[in-house]
Amino acid sequence: MAPGWGSERADTGARPAGRRAAVWCGILGLALGLGLHASPWDRSLLLALHQGRPGPDALWLGLTQLGDSALVGLLLLALAGADGVRRALVLKTWLLGAVLSPLLKNLINSPRPLAVLEPGLLQVIGQPPAGFHAMPSGHSLAAAALAGVLGLFWARRRPWLWAPLVLLALAIGCSRMAVGAHWPGDVVAGLGLGTLVVALAHTWEQRRPWAQALASRRADAALLVLQALLVFALWRQPQEGAAMTLASAAVALLALVCALQRPLLRERSHG
Repeated sequence: MAPGWGSERADTGARPAGRRAAVWCGILGLALGLGLHASPWDRSLLLALHQGRPGPDALWLGLTQLGDSALVGLLLLALAGADGVRRALVLKTWLLGAVLSPLLKNLINSPRPLAVLEPGLLQVIGQPPAGFHAMPSGHSLAAAALAGVLGLFWARRRPWLWAPLVLLALAIGCSRMAVGAHWPGDVVAGLGLGTLVVALAHTWEQRRPWAQALASRRADAALLVLQALLVFALWRQPQEGAAMTLASAAVALLALVCALQRPLLRERSHG
């Protein structure tokens, strides 16, 4: 999520030094998360958070829903519009995350907080998972990917946007600890992996571009089907409270509006 490595249209003119910095930030985040996971600080920090957790439950549930991979994919595809480069960046980021996150989860196979702690030690919100596959946090990965991709979309001419984007990613990561789903180390590793995934996706698009194919009308139809499937996936999820429902509904509505506007924008561009 490092500033200064994107462009207004997420094109191939991003600065190599900034991209390298993002890669190293991602690797550092992964290493710090794994180190924290192996230390007693992981448990201590989580228990300290649950002893004095600020904010209402609805806030944390809404934030945690913003890290859902289906919601993030739907939001980014909607905001990518008809731009082939943006679409390619979103799809490649999503594909890399969909491969790397479950791969690491299965390799490490670490227990979640509720699998090893007494329920009374945590102020659980909603119904967080209580099994294994905690490391890294998939929601935190998606949050970092959301911030990184939106930064590439918008932040070159408005670098101040990196600050709220990074804060949003951190807040979503913290929500995973607040609801009782993850340890601090899981969240740090997930944020690092998400940053790394965006940098790798950007490099991939530079070397093997999909932009031309994804800017076509045929791609419009295929991505519309994909967005419909993501909306269906969101609808099938259990919504734990009004905040989660509101977050999902708002993104689905945005995707619908963007899809309806796309033909009009194409007509204007060819007019």
